[in-house]
This record gives sequence, structure tokens and C-alpha cells, in this order.
Amino acid sequence: MKIDGDLAELMGIHIGDGCISVNKRYSEYYLGGDLKEEKEYHNEWVAPLFNKKIMIPLYDKKAPYKEHPKVGIYGFHIFDKKIVRFFEKLSIPSGPKINISIPKPILRSKYLSRRFLRGLFDTDGTIYFDKNYSAKNPINNKPRIKLDSVSFGLINNTYDLLIGLGFNPRLRKAYKGKGDKNPFYGIIIDNIGDIDLFFKIIGFKNSKHYTKWLVFKKLNYCPPYTTIDQRKKILGIKTFKT
Repeated sequence: MKIDGDLAELMGIHIGDGCISVNKRYSEYYLGGDLKEEKEYHNEWVAPLFNKKIMIPLYDKKAPYKEHPKVGIYGFHIFDKKIVRFFEKLSIPSGPKINISIPKPILRSKYLSRRFLRGLFDTDGTIYFDKNYSAKNPINNKPRIKLDSVSFGLINNTYDLLIGLGFNPRLRKAYKGKGDKNPFYGIIIDNIGDIDLFFKIIGFKNSKHYTKWLVFKKLNYCPPYTTIDQRKKILGIKTFKT
């Protein structure tokens, strides 16, 4: 199957927030995000891509997104083998993502890798702002872009892609939370030149992340623990479009 930029980005989105479950009774595909913080991202960006590249060609209909307020999720389930086989052809297997890695066509192309990384960082990554404690009045104005995963191979592949694109990322030591069964591996981009390069050649389409950057650019810092609605208020916008 030929992989173009849109499909490469969807592969990153899936590895970040998708799930494929297969057993003797059924084959299930799931994709979704946070109801409050990521509904806009899915409606404005993910759903059009997913419908164009997967849903319309396979099923001649759009992804059946639904709100699930009790668990705070906005997403969809598809119980069908066709979509599972579609991802298998892209070298994306079902089951836990502990041993998942980036498919070889992505690793061989700088353009595809940039699109893939955007999808991956939009879903599994984040941008946050540390305090600058060297200042008299420390404020959250030191940007950091971070990606964590239980897959050692995925993090190493991502590190190699970033190096190949001219970044200087740092690998984090593996760590485990209180209830985590598997260790998490991570990457941090914290060089200001690398942050600028990230927004120049990769960027975010997820307004949950990008509004933080826009607030930082406007105020020269980003207040911690704000919601997307609070950041939009600071920016004076109702709907975010990249």
C-alpha cells in the first residue's frame, strides 16, 4: 500500500491514540481523545483525514464519532475486520503497543516522517512551560515538547527521526508510575532553536497543544493548568484553526 503524507499522519495519530483489538469473537478499531480538550482537533482535522483516507474508501461513510461524557471521551468504535486488515497492511498490528515501532516507509522519507511525527506528537506528545528560576520573578516561559511511550522501539525510532531532521532531542530515563505495569520511555525537545524548528517543519494541529504556544507568543509565558477554553479567551478566539 502506498503511503502519502495524510496516511503517514494518520498512522502517527493511530499509534498515539488508536487501538486495535482482535479475538475469536470480534475485531475492533477505536480512535478518540479527550472530550473537552480534543473534540475540536478531531472534528476539524482528524475526522476529515480519517474519512478521506479510510472510511470513505472502505465503507462509503464517515467515522461514527460519539460523545461519552461519563468517561470524558470523544471517539468512535468500528467492529469489522476490514479496517484491521487495512492497518495490518501498513505494518501496524493489533494488541498492546509495548513493542510497536515506526513502519519502514516512514523511516526512509523525511516528508513522511514529518507528517507521522505531527500525528504522533499531537496525540501522545505535549508542550508545557517550565518556570525560569534564574529570573527575579519566575514565570512559566521555558517551552518543552515531550513524548512518552511504553514502547522502547517507538521512542528510539522517534529519536532517530528527530536527529535526521536536524533536532537535538534528549532521551529521558525510563520511569514507572505508581499503578503502571510497564516502564515509560521518553523524549524531550527543550532547545529553543529546536522548538522553533519543530513549529516550522512539524507543528501541532491539535489545538490543545497549539493554543499553549500561541498564549506563550502573546504573553511571553503560558499560565499552567489552563483549559483550552481559558486559553482561547486569552487569545480572543472562539474556534481554533491552523
